[in-house]
Amino acid sequence: MAPQVVLVTGCSSGIGLSTARRLAQDPDQRYLVIATVIAIAEKVELVAAVGDAIDKTIFIKEMDITKDEDITRVVDDVIKTHGRIDILINIAGVHTLGVPERVSRARMESIFNLNTIGTIRLTQAVLPQMKQRKTGKIINVSSLAGKQGWPYSDIYSASKFAVEGFFESLLSTVKSFNIRVCMIEPTLVKTRMLQSGWSERNALMSDDTIQEIDKRQLRLLCEVVSGLPILSEDDVVDVLMTKCVEVDDPIFRHLIVPSKTKEDLEEVVADLTGEKSIAAVRKLIGAV
Repeated sequence: MAPQVVLVTGCSSGIGLSTARRLAQDPDQRYLVIATVIAIAEKVELVAAVGDAIDKTIFIKEMDITKDEDITRVVDDVIKTHGRIDILINIAGVHTLGVPERVSRARMESIFNLNTIGTIRLTQAVLPQMKQRKTGKIINVSSLAGKQGWPYSDIYSASKFAVEGFFESLLSTVKSFNIRVCMIEPTLVKTRMLQSGWSERNALMSDDTIQEIDKRQLRLLCEVVSGLPILSEDDVVDVLMTKCVEVDDPIFRHLIVPSKTKEDLEEVVADLTGEKSIAAVRKLIGAV
């Protein structure tokens, strides 16, 4: 059987790099991975991680998903070279921490362009050939912050809520084309994104122009967060592989929560899979 062609974004580090490595080093060579980085200079860690799989089961391409011309170039090239894209895995994203009224328009646009619009535009580019072949899978690494608003991560949460809304709406229709959509929603993950959040927090705490109430609330939030169990990148990749990539008919939503906090979250997020919502919407549009 020919390997599945998998396009993955955000592969320079973190969850994207770990996902690309897992796919490329699959012992049965079931996947041909197109791993993308925002700039080719950022491929160093990925090349080191995949070893001799490079240019065999994994190929690295430069793609900035905030640029339509990059998306078109890469998608067209992959389809021309390999004939199809079987699986799209959207991982590229950025986080920001800040007092909500002080986040600039430029910063908001930057976050939404990457986390939301870029992800949607890439999906739009991949969908036509999936619909034509009536098969495909789209997997998105979102966040608990896409289901539950997080204070002082307002813009990040908003961008993830938007992504969740798009893909939940999308699944209601593309399932009729035998295209499956999955959302991976981890809680805190030990990545560079988490580290940058702490740097932003330190900068905010030392800013004398920020009101003391905000500082106090931010301080308490960070104290609570620092005491929570943190997932590893492999925790996320394990779920992504075993619950989405390797499953023919995966459920929509996968909330990845350390066991110590799962029970509390279940009270807030009642339906962890999203399947009931999807079924209800499909019924409304007359889909079976």
